[in-house]
Amino acid sequence: MDAFQELTPIIYRKNGIHFLHLRYGANEIPITAHWHNRIELLYIISGNLEVYLNDVHYTAGSGETVIILPDTIHCASTGPTGAEYYVIAFDPEKFCNATIASDTYLLPLIQQKNWFHPITKHPEIKKILEELICLPEDESACHPLKAMGKIYELLGLFYQHCAADISQIRKPDERFGAVLIYINNHYTEDISSKNLSEKFGYDEAYFCRRFREATGTNPTKYIRYLRLEKAQHLLRTGRENIRDIALACGFSDICYFSNCFKRQFGVSPRTFQNSKEYL
Repeated sequence: MDAFQELTPIIYRKNGIHFLHLRYGANEIPITAHWHNRIELLYIISGNLEVYLNDVHYTAGSGETVIILPDTIHCASTGPTGAEYYVIAFDPEKFCNATIASDTYLLPLIQQKNWFHPITKHPEIKKILEELICLPEDESACHPLKAMGKIYELLGLFYQHCAADISQIRKPDERFGAVLIYINNHYTEDISSKNLSEKFGYDEAYFCRRFREATGTNPTKYIRYLRLEKAQHLLRTGRENIRDIALACGFSDICYFSNCFKRQFGVSPRTFQNSKEYL
């Protein structure tokens, strides 16, 4: 499971919360398989996200919130209409204090002893999330304290309306997890559904079906998306030749790489590399 751990640190505001506002087109993979120690909320504004939490599939639509607790392997893809959503993330340890309430309600979340149903559309939760999102970014005056108060209020509402029996929560499939670990480490190499299924001892048809159950997409598309994400990063941060970048990311055909990149990101690799808009 450690290979899925997100290692890139995120920056929290003074209130201990990390915010993102994201938009993705149809049939994209905005979240590849990973886990972390924080609580992450995905509040859907429009469209749909197909979310996979420990290999269990959920669909979250407009007005719904996805609750991702610490140490949960998760990934997500968009539906045919794309998705717009907010990410609200916070480290529950930073919200612990020397109170009985903290020991009773926050520590069990950190220790994975308590659990919430992962999808909610409860109106009280929606109201507090929208109030939190609308708080000014100005961190003067009392705004950080107000935001922290909203987090405590959300946690209370989760316990009130979303509490779940921890014994019914599905554990990650460690055996199939090894497949995703291998792909995450070798996606720039010449790998395919056929040689992956052979390597891990699966029938190819079953392997592809199981892969879709775990990630919401097929192995070819998943690998291609990882390659394109790496290419986008290299184009943004370096001045390497586009051909060299394509080869470094696992694309042997430069025309195919350019077509895939433009279809995924809406611009050609050269336009992306030369435009300050994408830096």
